[in-house]
Amino acid sequence: MLVYVVLALGYLLPPLVCWAFLVRTRAVGAAVLAVLAAPALALVGLEQEWYFTRATAEIEAGYPLAAGLVVLAGALVERRLRGPRPERQFYHPVAGAAVALTVHALVGAAVAVAYPLFAHDAFLPSAAEVPVPAGLTVTRTDGGYCGSDFCARTLTIGSTTGLPAAELEARMRAALTADGWTAGRDGALLRPHGWLLDRRLSTVYLNGRELDLSGSEAANAAR
Repeated sequence: MLVYVVLALGYLLPPLVCWAFLVRTRAVGAAVLAVLAAPALALVGLEQEWYFTRATAEIEAGYPLAAGLVVLAGALVERRLRGPRPERQFYHPVAGAAVALTVHALVGAAVAVAYPLFAHDAFLPSAAEVPVPAGLTVTRTDGGYCGSDFCARTLTIGSTTGLPAAELEARMRAALTADGWTAGRDGALLRPHGWLLDRRLSTVYLNGRELDLSGSEAANAAR
């Protein structure tokens, strides 16, 4: 757990640290810090499952490049406002930040290349993957379980207006179809779990008030 926290901080903090060494003006410094906080919080939210997006892999891999460009833009704005930095005898903060951000961007590129290779096993999907239309609600979510090549959990769907089970199923199926889920075998609805880098498959089976949500390995996503 400690190793994971250290690695996460090592991936999250370099742009913020570099900007702390580069900042020269209060206004631009605060503005750039606010912009940098947005993708950083997006990463934290993904790890804490505050929300779901199919572009999780792309956000994680693209964070170093996006944050580095924000730092570069801030440095250029400050150069225009304050002029070139004075020469330093032993180090130059711009050169140091440029090296650090370049290495950080290369790490992000490595994450993009490695993601399809390592993110291919079955996964336990989040209930947030399922769009719930107005008037319906998830009343219960179990802890889930995993088999040999899939993981699944069951969601119980309820209605604020007392709809019968058949109507609940029809409305959920319509909402899933509108959200991009496509029909599969045995009445299942399928959708890629990710966008470009993550090719694993999410599957939904509807049975009245019960919704079975499973996550399959990447090999099954191509079938």
